[in-house]
Amino acid sequence: MLSHSMPRNAALFVWFRLLFNCRFYYPVYTILFLDFGLNLSQFAALNVIWALSIVVLEVPSGAMADVIGRRNLVVLSAVLMVVEMTVFALLPVGGPWVFWVFAVNRVLSGAAEAFSSGADEALAYDSIPEADRSTIWPAVIGRLSRWMALGFIVTSLLGAYVYDVHQMNRLLCWLGAGEGALAKADTIKFPVYLCVLTALACLAVTLAMKEPASVRPKEPFWVTVRQSWQGIRHAGAWIWSTPAPFLLVVLGFLLDSTIRLFLTVSSNYYRHIGIAEASFGVISVAGSVAAFFTTGWMEWLVRHRSSAFNFGVVIAMTLWGLVVVAIQVPGWWGVLALAPLILAIRFLQFFQSHYLNEVTPSSHRATVLSFKGMTINLAYGGVTLLFGWQMAWLAGRLQLPNEAPQVFGTALTWWPWYFGATLLAYAFIRKWRIGSSEVQAKSDSQF
Repeated sequence: MLSHSMPRNAALFVWFRLLFNCRFYYPVYTILFLDFGLNLSQFAALNVIWALSIVVLEVPSGAMADVIGRRNLVVLSAVLMVVEMTVFALLPVGGPWVFWVFAVNRVLSGAAEAFSSGADEALAYDSIPEADRSTIWPAVIGRLSRWMALGFIVTSLLGAYVYDVHQMNRLLCWLGAGEGALAKADTIKFPVYLCVLTALACLAVTLAMKEPASVRPKEPFWVTVRQSWQGIRHAGAWIWSTPAPFLLVVLGFLLDSTIRLFLTVSSNYYRHIGIAEASFGVISVAGSVAAFFTTGWMEWLVRHRSSAFNFGVVIAMTLWGLVVVAIQVPGWWGVLALAPLILAIRFLQFFQSHYLNEVTPSSHRATVLSFKGMTINLAYGGVTLLFGWQMAWLAGRLQLPNEAPQVFGTALTWWPWYFGATLLAYAFIRKWRIGSSEVQAKSDSQF
């Protein structure tokens, strides 16, 4: 039990993350874009635009948060989400301008992600009394993990349901509104309409947040630009010169990108091992339920085990899953065997948030957290490009189309070897980084 109640900002932080991240169109994400009239090449280009927007704005926005106030950046992020979802909701289906309007939507979405990343977490963490952070913060991110799991269950089921024109017409018929009243062009936007409502709720939550007096900005705005860039340099130099945050960022860089690559192609993998497409939502919900019930394990681990042990658990879960992926165990046994890999991303995010906040000074916490977000997105983009090149090279070697199942299956067999290479690289980086420091704090040698 906790001896202190959860501060208001910390509780609102949980609601903000829940409303910001649990979006009703996620279960139909790819087909939603295609049904609007885009092709796969345009869809891929939009994802690149989104990722680049985050990378470009991530660190500057974190530095600005440390200067002009974390709450101001979080509120701006929520405002951008409202605009982003409104543009999405008003976008006509088809037409020559669809791609360019979507491009604007993706830039807004990336900016919203960048402005909230780091600032929201720093705002919540600094609102906790310093003496209680080691006990209260794990409870905060534990609550967040549980609610996010429940949120993804609700949005996955409801978003997919309202998108299905047949299901919505059956519902209207049952309600006595007539059969066949809706067309596909109507229901395609229903998940987006629900996201407009959650965006407005998200904005209301951010407006209820308060900037802690200890970190409230005191300088006029014209001074903040110079201070922001100074903050970027100082935070970057601090990460580079301090082993603990440096190794945490590097470890997240390597682990997150590999796990996220699988999550990106997971639907194709499930099809590859013989799982019906109608079951993909069930797998997503099952993963969220499992994440809900394992959050207690994460809290226990950060209180009773070392950081080295805990990240070792994540590495073991990831390696196990990648071996299963390489073997390509067919059917539902293959899905069940992938559970550790599906859960590994939750464990990684929990541990990285706990330990990075623990070792980072409040003065540049948001900037440091933004560095973490930027490196993760850079790594994910790089690994995705590598995977694309690998598929193209294998397709040429096997003399098969790029989308052929044999090409995909062969590519998967390389993944455990790639992951092993990244672990070896991390071992060398860790040895070099710790060995290059003359004085090591106890926490610095754990990661």
